[in-house]
Amino acid sequence: MRVRRLIPTISAILLIATAVSAQPIMPLDQVRKGMKGYGLTVFEGNKVERFDVEIVGVLHNIGPDQNIILANVDSPMIRRAGVVAGMSGSPIYVEGKLIGALAYGWQFSKEPVAGVTPIDEMLKMASAGSTSDVIATATPRVTAAEFLESIGSAKPEAVFQKIATSFGARQLSTLSGARPIAIPLSLSSFAPETVQRFGQYLDQMGFVAVPAGSTSTASKEQPGKKAFAPGDPIGAVLLNGDFNVAATGTVTHVDGDRVYAFGHPFLDIGSVSFPMAQSEIVTVMPSLASSFKVANTGAIVGALEQDRSSGIMGVIGQEANTIPVTLTVDGSGPARTYHVNVVRHSQLSPLILAMAADTVVANAQRGAGERTVMLDSEIDMQGLPPVRLREGWAGAQARSAIPAYLAVVSGYLMSNEFRDARIEEVKLHLHHDDHLRIARLMDASIIPPENGRISPGNTIQVRATLKPFRGEPFVETFDVKVPENQTPGSAYLLIGSGTAMNQVDFLLVPPDPQTLEQVLAVLKQLRPSTDLTVGLYSSGEGAVTAGVFLPVLPPTMNAVVSGDTTNGAQAPVKYYAPEHQAHPVGYIVEGALKIDLDIKPQI
Repeated sequence: MRVRRLIPTISAILLIATAVSAQPIMPLDQVRKGMKGYGLTVFEGNKVERFDVEIVGVLHNIGPDQNIILANVDSPMIRRAGVVAGMSGSPIYVEGKLIGALAYGWQFSKEPVAGVTPIDEMLKMASAGSTSDVIATATPRVTAAEFLESIGSAKPEAVFQKIATSFGARQLSTLSGARPIAIPLSLSSFAPETVQRFGQYLDQMGFVAVPAGSTSTASKEQPGKKAFAPGDPIGAVLLNGDFNVAATGTVTHVDGDRVYAFGHPFLDIGSVSFPMAQSEIVTVMPSLASSFKVANTGAIVGALEQDRSSGIMGVIGQEANTIPVTLTVDGSGPARTYHVNVVRHSQLSPLILAMAADTVVANAQRGAGERTVMLDSEIDMQGLPPVRLREGWAGAQARSAIPAYLAVVSGYLMSNEFRDARIEEVKLHLHHDDHLRIARLMDASIIPPENGRISPGNTIQVRATLKPFRGEPFVETFDVKVPENQTPGSAYLLIGSGTAMNQVDFLLVPPDPQTLEQVLAVLKQLRPSTDLTVGLYSSGEGAVTAGVFLPVLPPTMNAVVSGDTTNGAQAPVKYYAPEHQAHPVGYIVEGALKIDLDIKPQI
């Protein structure tokens, strides 16, 4: 019985000893100048190759809790291409023991000197915190008022620039001129124009955008083969499905289910939940500016949980928390539907979603000429009503406006200043037309009641004539009822596109939401430029306070509201429209017209 009890204990000790002996570690205080060793990486396929290493020295405390090992590296490939983007994380061994990960380099250096992140510092990531339910937040870059104004006017480009550049430029390390080794960002199935347009934002993050394939059969899991070994390529996936975006680096160390890689930050955003994939290196592209590996992204085998200054750490078998997105496009040939999963992060998700939408639009349209694109989107959120937005763009602006529009909406929802908003699913429908579908509002008139008087409770017929681009005019009619409680006096009708009416309403009744629910309520009231809209506007003393519009306040109440500063500043309102009528017309409506009315008292 005693022997039987000892067998499991002995087996466990042997397993631990085997694991330790498989990859012994050398602490930083044992690393000395002049030591020689080797590194591991893949330059082609999945074959791990060695390169020579000689320790130049150790720099202690170059930053908070940061040390770095300087080393000369050498191999036929390195002599031809230098330190290659994608080598980040290559394990460095001295006397058969792991000392750290290849992580930093100097551009245009005369010798291949590199910085090595000590393995001691990388292993600390295991205790950095849990990522069981990551909902990344960020300091709001866009206020509710800025967001609503950009969406209401259907001109999101300026706000999109704030979101797309929110990471800022990649900073130099504490070492003079040293940078983290660039990370190849493999983009598969994307239109060349998309890569060109978004490349500027990716470059700022320290990526090198490169074309790639996806889901290579050679890198899928094979029976009896471990998911990762030191020196293997590894992919940090930002988007997968019909389009793929993945950053390629090298595995430094494997400890059970934990995988350590890169040796420097991916994006330095702390706790994350990104898919972790195997990769296959197709080739190395030598370049005077920055040589890089070209990779196929393989099977997803786990999730990255940490993105810290010393590298990234993932867990094999874990499932990343991503956002499912469905994109459907029709109108130019057979309808096509794309399915992708986007990483869940308030700064990354909007940019990646915009890239996917940009490519879908590019695939559906001609390279030049007129076009019209109608967008119908739905964003489902946990514990909140879905956000449904319709909009349309015509001409050259359609290509740039749609991705920006989607990025602004998703970006604001995920990083709003009020509370966490967990997006559960995004559904996008794009209708593309090769023709310029614009209709100009040419004329508008009213047919008053038979007695010629317009009084509260009466119905007015409004006729609007629209002239499509190179088409025949057509008429839209509305039956507008004057409210029973309408105050006699001057009023006016405004007829125009939904977007024009949104801008008028924001000017007359400035939105000042104080909760996310109030933001969503304003979004629900927005009308697209493809709707011909009529509103009856009349005077009345009102105010917007604490995000709530209080119309037609009696003078005494108006004085009380104006004098109450507990809810912040009040915006006085002189004119407003209690309701609008809108007709979808299938065209981008241009122009607006005003019809003055004289409301008579009821007889």
